[in-house]
This record gives sequence, C-alpha cells and structure tokens, in this order.
Amino acid sequence: MKLWNLRRGQGRIMLLLVPLCIAALLLAGFRGAAAADLQAADAPRSAELAQPLRQLAAAGGAAMEAGSPLRLVLKWQGNFSGKGPAAHEAAAALAQRLGLGPVQVGEEDGHTVYRASAAAAAAGKAAMFWSELGDGTSYVIVTHETADWRQDGGFQAAAEAAGLALQAAGVAAEWNASLQGEAAEQGAPEAALAGAESALAQAFGEAQAEEAYADGATASRSYSVPGLERFVKSGGHDIALQAAVHQDSQDGANRLTIGLPLITIEY
Repeated sequence: MKLWNLRRGQGRIMLLLVPLCIAALLLAGFRGAAAADLQAADAPRSAELAQPLRQLAAAGGAAMEAGSPLRLVLKWQGNFSGKGPAAHEAAAALAQRLGLGPVQVGEEDGHTVYRASAAAAAAGKAAMFWSELGDGTSYVIVTHETADWRQDGGFQAAAEAAGLALQAAGVAAEWNASLQGEAAEQGAPEAALAGAESALAQAFGEAQAEEAYADGATASRSYSVPGLERFVKSGGHDIALQAAVHQDSQDGANRLTIGLPLITIEY
C-alpha cells in the first residue's frame, strides 16, 4: 500500500459530529463528482452491498484480533421531498415497512423529527431517524447494526431490504458502512494503524493515503482507492476508505475502525 501526501488535521471529518451536515456530504459525494450520477431512485443500491461487505469483513478479519467481535454499522442516508402531514405519513409508512413499529415525533434543533427502532433480533438492531429540514425536504437515516458480523448471518439481507424499502418510499438513499473491533496490533496507535494497512491492501487493493490525523490516543488515515465506486470529495481528493485506531483510556487496548467511504460512528 502506497502512503504519501499525508496532511495532519484534515481527517477531522471522521466523526459524525454534526449528523445532518456530514450525512449530506456523504450523499453528495457517493459514486462520483456529480450529484446527477446518484440516481438512487432509478436503480437500487442494495444489490451493491455484497462485494464491499465481503471486502470489509476480510480486512477486519485480518487486521483485528482473532475472535474479537466485529461490530458492523450500515447506514442508508438520503432525501425525501415532502413536508408536514406528507412527511409524517411517509415516515410512519417507512417505519412500518421496516418493521420498526410506530414513530415517535419530537423536535430537535428547530426541526420536526420522527424516530423508530427495533429491539435486537437475529439480524441485529435497526433504527430510523427522519428530520424535516424546513425547505420542503426531509433527511432520512436508516441504521442497521450488529454486535458481531461473524455471528449474524441475517444482517446483509436485512440491510438490503432496508435499501429497497427506502426506494419504495421515495427516499433517494445511499449507504455507508463501518466495521469496528480490537486491533491485532497493540502499542502506539500510529504503529497499530501502519500494521493494519497491509490487511487493507489485501482486501481493497492499492490505496493512496490522502489525509491524516493523529493525537496522543488516535491515528486516522483516509485513502483514495482505484476501483471503489463510492467516494466522497474532500480537499480535492476522492476519499473511498478510512481507517482509524483509537487507544482506550481505561485499558489501553487499541480499537480499529474501518469505514466505507468514511467512518460515521465514534471510535
């Protein structure tokens, strides 16, 4: 794996600190530079899950501690046109279609929001977050999570079904995924991340590190990867993969997180 052009401090888009803003960035950047290329309403993205998830699992299996649970979080994110009663009705219908039960209505940051979730099941946990943006559109996030990808054979089918449900509901959605577990390499986070990169290269092919961030407990790099169709425009780069190692302050263990195309969970 070739690593160069690293720039400290530009990896700060790693965390989902402002959910709606970073979600919009992810949606806008997927599959190319032009938003017209998305066409999520015309072609289901669920069929595209299998290969990237296999690559993600292969990278995690090689770079994470043997037997360590592989937490997998997959998010569908996208826009819906409609406000007020139309949005409420659509949110309730989507929650029902996803098997999440009735929606809970509330207000966050001046926006009407709808939430629904399902308890842990054979295919992991699922949740819906729907926010009216006030301009006649809503932003929708459907999250599927499993505590251990190795033990959860129904996860992929459930995630694919969620993508189809969003499409049927008129939500132009794209997915992103993050895998997390205990790093096989311990010690300093920078060294542990460097040790994980050979596994990333085996799973995803040649990658170029474009952006980097490091502090005493964390090291992160974002990569452009030829052949990966999903990417986010950041600083003039097409970011398709991100990896980060965070050292736990309690026990000193290194936690490795791998994201396609970005990490959208805390590490």
